[in-house]
Amino acid sequence: MDRRDFVFSLTATTFLSFSYKARAQAARPPVAKTVDAVDTRLGYTLRDPYRWMEDAKDPDWAPWMRAQGAYARAALDALPDHDALLRRIGELTGDLPIASRVQRTGDATFVEFRPAGASVPKLYVIARPGAPRTLLVDPEAVKDADGAHMSLDWWRASDDGALVAYGLSPAGSEESVARVLRVADRTHFPETIDRARFASPQWLPDGSGFFYTRGREGAVRGAPDYLLNTVAWLHRLGTDPRQDVRIAGGGDTLDGYTLLPIDFPFVVVAPGSDMALLLPYGGVRRENALLAAPLAEAMSGRARWRAVARLEDQVTAFALRGRDVYVVSEKGAPLGRVLRTSATAPDLARAAVVVPEGTTPIETADAGLVATRDGVYFARQNGGPMTLHRLAPDGALTDIAMPYDAGIYALFGTTDRDGVDVRMAGWVEPFAIYRYQPGGKLADTGLSPRPRFSTAAYESTRLIATARDGTKVPVSIIAKRGLARDGTAPALGQCYSSYGISASPIFSPRSIAFLERGGVMFEVHARGGGEYGSPWWRAGQKANKANTWHDFIDGCAAVVKAGWTAPARLTIMGTSAGGIAVGNALVERPDLFAGAIDNVGWTNTARAGVEQNSAPNFPEFGDPSNDAEYRGLVAMDAYQKVRDGVRYPAVLAMTGMTDPRVAPWHPAKMAARLQRASTGGPVLLRVDFDAGHGLGSTRQQTDAQWADVFAFVLATAGTARPGVSAGRARPQPSAPPSS
Repeated sequence: MDRRDFVFSLTATTFLSFSYKARAQAARPPVAKTVDAVDTRLGYTLRDPYRWMEDAKDPDWAPWMRAQGAYARAALDALPDHDALLRRIGELTGDLPIASRVQRTGDATFVEFRPAGASVPKLYVIARPGAPRTLLVDPEAVKDADGAHMSLDWWRASDDGALVAYGLSPAGSEESVARVLRVADRTHFPETIDRARFASPQWLPDGSGFFYTRGREGAVRGAPDYLLNTVAWLHRLGTDPRQDVRIAGGGDTLDGYTLLPIDFPFVVVAPGSDMALLLPYGGVRRENALLAAPLAEAMSGRARWRAVARLEDQVTAFALRGRDVYVVSEKGAPLGRVLRTSATAPDLARAAVVVPEGTTPIETADAGLVATRDGVYFARQNGGPMTLHRLAPDGALTDIAMPYDAGIYALFGTTDRDGVDVRMAGWVEPFAIYRYQPGGKLADTGLSPRPRFSTAAYESTRLIATARDGTKVPVSIIAKRGLARDGTAPALGQCYSSYGISASPIFSPRSIAFLERGGVMFEVHARGGGEYGSPWWRAGQKANKANTWHDFIDGCAAVVKAGWTAPARLTIMGTSAGGIAVGNALVERPDLFAGAIDNVGWTNTARAGVEQNSAPNFPEFGDPSNDAEYRGLVAMDAYQKVRDGVRYPAVLAMTGMTDPRVAPWHPAKMAARLQRASTGGPVLLRVDFDAGHGLGSTRQQTDAQWADVFAFVLATAGTARPGVSAGRARPQPSAPPSS
């Protein structure tokens, strides 16, 4: 760091400290008690002074979190740009109605849609083309016993569109309760089904019931085994769920495959098919087994399931079309190829190769395979941007032209109609639902109306960084057109890169509030993601995880070298599994950053195995009962790497108290350790008591979070402007609706 960078860093820290002392309730954050907890294993001595935070019943836990949250709230509210950012973000998101999921049945189109100004998405039906939207499920009209907000977690309409099964949960907890709605009169069947967190309902052809997945009875929320041994059931409408037919669950052995405790058994059916598939989905596991049985047998609960694929076949996606099963297999083809076999007599060894391995990988984390009447659709990944393809029944392949460099976030189709709906976005292109019909081209349906604001002032740029081992790592950068690359811009760099999930182009209207102030945002496509297929993922998995944060660090250094920002103006952020990347970058190169944001981040990885979402993540990060994998978990533990007396950057840790995916004690421990150890920037712990991992948060909750993030970034960069008024971007006409 040169002298100019040091002066800027010192100025930003002094400004923040003065602001906190002037406006916060206390001069220092609340001090956490410590305990003498030590883990000794395989030559490691891991001290854990905040082990007590893992016990949600500890009498000091909730009070300390409330005190930390109040301290952070006062400090963030005092930042000069905060209020203006919050107002501007509210304008941007309030102006932007957005559709996220679509299902077409007969003449009807069901759409999950958040209208302009609404807090959460709602479920609507469009009875026929050209008809208005009719509201079916409105979570805003429902409150739980504690008054928490409700969120729509999942839904599925029957094949004829007469019924909808859906799940609601409170406070972002994802603890769904299932109900069934009659579309015609919006009345409900009497039964409710709890423990339906990942229900994924699949309707019987006659609409008399549906297959679904349910948590086991007696599971204790928060316990390490909470998500284990879930069960697939068949529910008949109008009956007591206690009478449901058991289909499969943990411990069952089906054609030589024994369902593991971490497997979530999902039954899949398709219109026009008399077969059913059973997917024992291993949580975050990329490769899964697959079984098939006649639908009539599956309905009886006594099906003779036959293995379509076993774990060693490395199947990452599948689709059912009639009696044909299409799978993406990476066995012997690391970038993926599509095979077709029979559901009645499956045999992958003799399966037809209908899409050979290409030069770019088949994307399976978001898009997967979708079967329709006119064929099978799939996407390919190319370092971030994606392409769309169609396999016709006669074997012909069509490359479908993309309207811009896009990320494809869902494909919606069904085997009883032609065409596919595509949810997609670009770095500066808002989310939209496009539709493709054979022989045509991708066309915007208007289901997500165009916003009134314009994104024409911004552009995306790709930079190729060279990692320390010579690997070329792409970095996607978004900024104002013509922004001077003189190192003066405040920047926010992000990294996720886990599970083989690609950081594809994505748009958030909230980012405009930062970009229009001269900010730079960038994403480092580090190893561990899926941008270049399974080899790229495996290079950042388990024992190789260090490549993820090394790529992140080296990508950030390349952005600085290119003049986009400077260390004194750069804040990094990681969310969820991205906590591994941001935490380790923070502790390894504190000199490279002005700030770091740990958003619901997984940072105390050596403690894998003690929280409810631990076991499903073992395939990705490692099983602590395995010595070699435990070493890998210790190596990626950022919390254990914090050292006393180090000048760490300013840190903002964020969590929700109902988070079911990353226990709140991860960000809490990290914040407490840094508050005690760091001689550098302030450390804040932002706590939302009415939120979880973010999936069920309201628009206003997410707006408030990003206002805090951007205000923090600008303050740490020393570029916050008290009293700034951003004004409104030039309005842009809405696109005409069509569907």
